Amino acid sequence: MLINILLLILSIGIYAKFGISNLIYILFSTITTYIAAMVIERKKINKGNALYNVNNVNEGNKNNETIEVEAKNNQNKKHRKWILILTIAINACILIAIKILIFGQAKYNLLSTTNIIAPLGISYYTLQVISYIVDVYKGKIEAEKNFFKYLLYVMYFPYLFIGPITRYEDMKKELFKKKSIKLENIYNGAIRILWGLTKKFVIAGRVGILINTIATDTSNYKGSYALLAMLLYSVQLYADFSGGIDIVIGGSKMLGINLKENFDSPYLSQSIKEFWRRWHIALSSWLKDYIYIPLGGNRCSKIRNKINVIITFVISGFWHGINYLLWGLMHGLLVVYGKILKTKWKPLNILITFLLVSVLWSFFIWPDTITSLQMIQSIFTNFNYVEMFTNFQNLGLNLENIIVLITSVLALIIFDIKKDKIINKIKNYKLEGKIAVIGTLALIVLVFGIYGIGFNVSEFIYSKF
Repeated sequence: MLINILLLILSIGIYAKFGISNLIYILFSTITTYIAAMVIERKKINKGNALYNVNNVNEGNKNNETIEVEAKNNQNKKHRKWILILTIAINACILIAIKILIFGQAKYNLLSTTNIIAPLGISYYTLQVISYIVDVYKGKIEAEKNFFKYLLYVMYFPYLFIGPITRYEDMKKELFKKKSIKLENIYNGAIRILWGLTKKFVIAGRVGILINTIATDTSNYKGSYALLAMLLYSVQLYADFSGGIDIVIGGSKMLGINLKENFDSPYLSQSIKEFWRRWHIALSSWLKDYIYIPLGGNRCSKIRNKINVIITFVISGFWHGINYLLWGLMHGLLVVYGKILKTKWKPLNILITFLLVSVLWSFFIWPDTITSLQMIQSIFTNFNYVEMFTNFQNLGLNLENIIVLITSVLALIIFDIKKDKIINKIKNYKLEGKIAVIGTLALIVLVFGIYGIGFNVSEFIYSKF
């Protein structure tokens, strides 16, 4: 299809624009998993031979031919397993090495003459290619014989930098179906994009100014300031990340490609466990299917199940970076033992969960674990709340911008609470109504947006992971 050819050319061009090394990394992952999947597919056990073997065994007639077929099938099974393990190991080790080198460079100034930069999107496409080859091995999907179709799945540029992490079985249906440009998709996609831009530039942009003021001066901004930064970072990260996903989903919608949602009003969760069902859904789902369940999931003793959960969350922390191992561990412990914090009052549960999540975001705000822990400690030792309230307008935003921020955050909260009703209502609008929504959102972004020198996809927080 012409649209897919153009998408592939555009994806390759955009990715190469950020550096040829980026293109080399992603092509390596694509080629190795494509070849490995094809080999695994060819070495699958022949069902006819397998049935023949069973019949012969039942008849007590296990002849030499049957024995040879069984031996060949067993050998193929071993080959398939080793190909799977080797391919996953190679691609995973590249990601692990990049994470370690970046940590070493930042923490210990290793390789000071070399600037180690993670290839764009490596954290996302590595998980995608691993899920693909595992699903081929398990027989959930057939290996894609057309290399360029598989390449488009891996390199599809809208989700390459910030996700969501997709599965091949889902994307195959969307990417390779017969597509046509529909006005309804264009209007709905445009609304989604503009809503994402509103969250990114109107909310996250303003909150970022406040956080930057607090985070860069740890000697003067402790205690209540640190708590304020943590609470605000919850808002910034959600607005920034979900806003970016809105842009990805909206842009794909305009092309007739439907991507799965990655957020479901996460800050309305009543527990950390529920939070992870609503936050970064694609990553949570991937970790569940390819880490937690293979470890044994809940099909084991209670103690082992708890260990499996904690290991999964530690790996989630490592996926974000070595700095976030403790963050992952804390989330794992809160998922395992979070029931003791739950009350019978829903609003209180939501508040407790939001506070816990916000405090743990401290590992994302400050540059290292020690500083983050010191800032958390200062909340309980430095009670300078009066000073913080009187000094609020000196943190980077004037009164007008504070009013805009409060208003837009309230609008975001209302939207999350009434999301389904609002979306269905807008979908049922006639052409004039949708154009009015598009015009209103565009005006809000243009008038109230906070912009830097120029737009860059790397400005999205989760593009760094």
